[in-house]
Amino acid sequence: MYRIKKILLFESPSYIDWAIYFTAFILLQVPAIINFYYNEGDQNFYLQFSQSLLHGQLNLPSSLEDIRDLAVYNGKIYLPYPPLPAIILTPFVAVFGVAHVNTVAIATIMACICLYLMHRVFIKLKIDSHFIPWLMVGLFFGTGFWYALFVSHHLNAFAHITSFLFQLLIINEILGKRRWWLVGILIGFTFLTRQFTFFYVVFAAGFMLYEYKTEKNKIRFTDILSFILSVGSFVILYLLYNYARFGNPLDTGYNHIIYIGVLSDRVQQYGVFSTKYLLFNLYSTLIKGFNIEFEGKTYLKIKDMDSWGTSLLSASPFLIASIKAQWPKILKYSAWVTISIIYIGQLFYHNNGYQQVNTSRFCLDFLPLLIVLVSLGISKMPLWLTKAMVTYAILLNIVSFIIHLLYQ
Repeated sequence: MYRIKKILLFESPSYIDWAIYFTAFILLQVPAIINFYYNEGDQNFYLQFSQSLLHGQLNLPSSLEDIRDLAVYNGKIYLPYPPLPAIILTPFVAVFGVAHVNTVAIATIMACICLYLMHRVFIKLKIDSHFIPWLMVGLFFGTGFWYALFVSHHLNAFAHITSFLFQLLIINEILGKRRWWLVGILIGFTFLTRQFTFFYVVFAAGFMLYEYKTEKNKIRFTDILSFILSVGSFVILYLLYNYARFGNPLDTGYNHIIYIGVLSDRVQQYGVFSTKYLLFNLYSTLIKGFNIEFEGKTYLKIKDMDSWGTSLLSASPFLIASIKAQWPKILKYSAWVTISIIYIGQLFYHNNGYQQVNTSRFCLDFLPLLIVLVSLGISKMPLWLTKAMVTYAILLNIVSFIIHLLYQ
């Protein structure tokens, strides 16, 4: 009984304990891994792009029939999104072929690593052991992470899981050995996965400033220089990548995307970024509640979950603990500034993450850092309230997934 309790409470987990966690996590994902083959997972455009890279091409095959969300330029089809997820998948495609690479399975392995890294963060922050198991299950099953993992046969969701992993690696490195050249490389990796996560440079700079003020001999000019050079090299790579595709280093390809439906109408009228999107995105990410769509004459027949998602605080109310975070001012402010810059940039984007179920998936671009603040503030909340909020968030996810699977 003590052994089971120790495992459930994440008390000094051993290698065997981690094997148990990973096995349970993978078994829980088996339906999604199997579901990959029923959702034409081999049409994940990262896989198609991996195959193109193996043939020395930056454009996708012209034989693609469905080019929604892809960019068309000078008669060629391109993937407008950053390339790193496709680069990660390239060895798998080279060995197994496009049709036999299961991105959900790969994302699940990444998620297992995230599970371990998140626990390491809590240990490094010296979080009260009573809260750690609730923070763990809250993050991985009570937020949009679970949805992104479940649908990682889609390229956007796969990119989110990939970026999430790199964000946690960044936080672990900053809280641990602080090899700033490596922090810069990791920021470059997440930048080449989800562009807005580039602003983790602000959090890194805040930690450098804190380190300088508290331990002047520990931060050196060479650390700062190596950090700038490593981050800068990835920015240059991305600019060269854009130039090679579109003849303009600042052209990411988003203006060439084949949009459909309401997103097409938005972009045609207001462009990819506009102040016109601010109110809708603010509402949908901070206020909008859990919403089941009904239809029929009596409006009693369930249609599906609302594909515009659920706001961050409505879906995962335990995240409110972040405002009570206890951390040195420089670190806390740099974390909040990082989150705010990423979030504000998203508010002007034409898309809030549609299509999505019970989440605002773009918030995954800063959720690891937000969870750090949550963990530093959660002791200011009663444990029973934390448990209730986390349980509520998990139940919302389960209900939304069941409805979506039954009625989509």
